[in-house]
Amino acid sequence: MSVRRDRRNKAIFLSQRAYVEKVLREFDMWESKPVTTPLSTSKFQPVPDEYKASETTKLWYAKAIGSLMYAMLDTRPDIAFAVSLCSRYLGNPTNEHIQAVKRIMRYLRGTIDLELVFSGPLRPLVGYTDSDWAGDHDTRRSTAGYVFNVGTGAISWSSKRQPTVALSSCEAEYMGQTQCTKEAIWLRGLLRELLAQYKHGDLQTTILYGDNQGAIAMAKNPQFHARTKHIDLQWHYVRERVSDGDVELQYVPTEQQIADGLTKPLPKDRFIMFRNALGLSNP
Repeated sequence: MSVRRDRRNKAIFLSQRAYVEKVLREFDMWESKPVTTPLSTSKFQPVPDEYKASETTKLWYAKAIGSLMYAMLDTRPDIAFAVSLCSRYLGNPTNEHIQAVKRIMRYLRGTIDLELVFSGPLRPLVGYTDSDWAGDHDTRRSTAGYVFNVGTGAISWSSKRQPTVALSSCEAEYMGQTQCTKEAIWLRGLLRELLAQYKHGDLQTTILYGDNQGAIAMAKNPQFHARTKHIDLQWHYVRERVSDGDVELQYVPTEQQIADGLTKPLPKDRFIMFRNALGLSNP
C-alpha cells in the first residue's frame, strides 16, 4: 500500500497502484480495454445442474478472487459488491463468472490511479446502511451493505449476502441495520482507544442513515411485535443500541444513499457518484 501525505492541506492519500498492476500483469489483463464500471447491470444466468467446472478453472477463479479481495479490503471499496457477488461462485464458476471477474480487472486497469483520500478536520463517525431484497436468484437471500466515514473518506465498508431469507424489503433492511450497528459499536470503541478526546465517553451518538422508513421504525419502536416476532433474536440487537443512545437511525433518500452501490450493480452515472462519495479520486 502506498501512503502519500500533503502536510500543507492536511490530507492523506492511500492507494495500491503497484499491487493492482502486479495482479493485472499476473492474469494477463494489463493490456485489456478499460471499462467504466466493475459490473454489468444484467444478472447472472442460473448455473445448469449438470455443469461442473474443471479443477483448473476453479483454481484460476479462486486465485483471481483472492487477489481482488486484497485490494477491495484495503483501499478499493468501489469493487466490494462486484467481488462479493463473484465470490459466491467459487465452487463452480462458469465462463460468465470468469468474464465478470475479468471485467473487474478491466475496471481496475482504467482506475488504477484512484486514491482513498482523507482530508480536513476529524468529523463525527457516520454510517450508511442499505439492502436489496431477494437479489440473489439462486437462494433468494438479500445483500446488505454498509459504509462508515469520519470525514472525506470511507474507513469501513462491507457488502455481504445475508445468512437467511428476508420476507420483505423492510425485513432485509432491518437485518442490514443490525450488521451496520455492530460495526458502529466496534468503531466507536476503536475511536476511544485511539483518540484522547473520546477516552472519557465524550463520543456523540453515531448517526446511521437508511432509506427504508419501515425498517427505521422497527428499530426505534419495540411495539412492532406482529411484524418482527418471527425474526431471529440476533437481529434485534439494533433496538438495544438505539435505546442505549449509541446509535440513531435517520432517513436519507435513495439518491443520497452511499451504501446503494454495495448492494447492487449501478449504471455509470450513479456508480461514479457512489465512488466519489466513498472518497476515491484521481491524484
